Amino acid sequence: MKSMHRGLVSAVIAGGLLCGALATADAATKPAAKPAAAAAAPAAAPASAMAPTSIGTFKSWTAWTGKDASGLTCYISAEPTTSLPAGAKRDPIHFLIVDRKGLGTKNEVQTLIGYTFKKDSKPSAAVDSKTYPMIADGSGAWLAAAADEPGFVAALKKGTKLTVKGTSLRGTETTDTYTLSGVTAAIAAIEKACS
Repeated sequence: MKSMHRGLVSAVIAGGLLCGALATADAATKPAAKPAAAAAAPAAAPASAMAPTSIGTFKSWTAWTGKDASGLTCYISAEPTTSLPAGAKRDPIHFLIVDRKGLGTKNEVQTLIGYTFKKDSKPSAAVDSKTYPMIADGSGAWLAAAADEPGFVAALKKGTKLTVKGTSLRGTETTDTYTLSGVTAAIAAIEKACS
């Protein structure tokens, strides 16, 4: 059941990230690429879906609210400061923390990696020196153990760097590095919005 809700959240989030990417592209007067997850989203959003709205940007992290079939969804997202190998062809890359008020869930950890993961790959997310295994599905990945989510989010608030590693369908090994500057304020914003 959780994976079904993750798919719904991914569609709502991808729409919000696409809107954010388009707004950024307009400001920079360059075209934005569509995230891979956006292509998987239904052509017409369900009547219960609400397009995500930014509720603030806190240094490197943006807080969002939206609505899906389960109700109000709040999440934070950021793009990596560096991605290796440089020049690898990928859709936009994001790391997210999701709270879903309608389901009473908090701290769901997700990455949209910008490519389809290799089958049976073992992606990971590390906050400073502590590494957490992830489970991949398509172009998304979540922490392998839901019980790790609260500790992971607590580590984000105290940490300085997030590193996500994955392997593409073609076998390319990638490393994305995120700064954690602003993550605590962004998490506080979604906790307030989804309380």
